[in-house]
Amino acid sequence: MGTIVAKGRFAPARHVVAAARELLAYADLLQNLVVRDLKVRYRGSVLGFAWALLNPLLMMGVFTLVFQVLAKTDPIERYPFFLLSALVPWLFTQHALTTAMRSVTSNALLIKKVYFPRELLPLSAVLASFINFVLAYVVFWLVALPFGVGVTRTMLAVPLVMLLHLVFVLGLGLVLATVNVFFRDTEHIVEVGLLAWFFLTPIFYAMSIVPNQTVLGLDIHRWVFMLNPMATLVTDYRYAFMWGFPPIRHTLVTIVTALTLLGVGWWMFRRLASRFAEEL
Repeated sequence: MGTIVAKGRFAPARHVVAAARELLAYADLLQNLVVRDLKVRYRGSVLGFAWALLNPLLMMGVFTLVFQVLAKTDPIERYPFFLLSALVPWLFTQHALTTAMRSVTSNALLIKKVYFPRELLPLSAVLASFINFVLAYVVFWLVALPFGVGVTRTMLAVPLVMLLHLVFVLGLGLVLATVNVFFRDTEHIVEVGLLAWFFLTPIFYAMSIVPNQTVLGLDIHRWVFMLNPMATLVTDYRYAFMWGFPPIRHTLVTIVTALTLLGVGWWMFRRLASRFAEEL
């Protein structure tokens, strides 16, 4: 009995190790898929990767014009960089989730013809977006430094925030990719959800403008902020990059959320992957 219990206790760990080994065995395929996704993104584009920075710069110009010039809202110090420090991470989230969600359905022929770990599809989509995001953020730093955004020790925390961001997006991407195979309306729902999520996240505004109300003893302002992972991630990027503050306790909630999503997403995907071919 003790042997049976011991085996049952460590079975999940063995599954994880076996899955990791299988993914490593297909590392070359993963690399090819990532390169393919990067090439597809800029196929036929004259400027290519430059759009990774031009897109947020153009959006920065629009939001600056609307909210700081026309609407004359409360001015935010160094607003263009305040905006970009959150806008670049948001665009990564938006693109990674959209491509990961469609990664299985858009590769139906490949899935039906060849065996490989199906996780490679959403993983490659997220990694391609992440590479694009990292390169864009590095360029953003180089542009920001001459305009008074100094180098601080807290910038060392940015790679850790990026890693947490990657884990969160990958977990959610696995969930969406799985659900989208069985319910094709997922794409339309997510499109609307991303738009709502964008406005609920303090990207072009400061959290200080959000009304602070208490209901049944609960600080709604604080809980809505802490339960929105993108709000805490955006704040951490700004803390580390612009204001020289280290990430604080709200990040713990996002760590738990990201790890939980990754576990749930991986479990869902592995459990239902055998049914993908017949559903596509």
